[in-house]
Amino acid sequence: MVRLCYFTCLFLITTLAFGQDSTVQYQPSRVILKLAPLALLLDPDATIQGGLEVRISSRNSVQAEIGFGRKGLAIMTDDKKNFTNWSIWRVRSEWRHYTNRYRTNNRKNIHIRSNYPLGNYIAVEGFAKQIDATKNLFSYDGRVSIPNGQQAISRFVWGSHVKLGRQIAINGTSINSLSRVLLDVYIGAGFRYGNTRATPFNDDICGCGFGPNRFHPGKTILPSLTAGLKIGVGL
Repeated sequence: MVRLCYFTCLFLITTLAFGQDSTVQYQPSRVILKLAPLALLLDPDATIQGGLEVRISSRNSVQAEIGFGRKGLAIMTDDKKNFTNWSIWRVRSEWRHYTNRYRTNNRKNIHIRSNYPLGNYIAVEGFAKQIDATKNLFSYDGRVSIPNGQQAISRFVWGSHVKLGRQIAINGTSINSLSRVLLDVYIGAGFRYGNTRATPFNDDICGCGFGPNRFHPGKTILPSLTAGLKIGVGL
């Protein structure tokens, strides 16, 4: 009887000691459908933007996005009051490498044995943007502005970023389960090249915000920063 109690107590202690290490198996998704809400909510060149991330190996994937926007789509204050027509196309593509096994909670020692699509990653991105617009021109006599025709504007931008990010899964119905809903958060740095054409040529200040006049005709190359959040669903 004493021996039975001893083994029972030993079993309970072992169960409590090792029961804290919960391992969750997340079944990898081959394809992730994504939306970029910040491209609509915070970007002055607002677009409705979505994309796909496709797994190509255990730790690597490729991702492609496309977005389209028009004047008045921006949720934040739109600085294009002098434009009558405005349309924008935006595309992004990237290769990403996931660097380690994803962990949900180190303090509780809860782990997920999956390299993809969860965890920290490094990515190289290429992007392009095309803007076509018609702007109303005005002349100034010191007190009032007088309409003075229109200007057709075409601006093409392309560039690249190196990004660091983390993709996490939303908890499921229990602490040991995960849903197919993913959050993708990233920051990055790189460069962008822009080429703006305007007909007729006009050297006036555009009044398009606090920054440099990006619609001034000509070519520019500038450093670029990026940050964002995407919401995905594993398929």
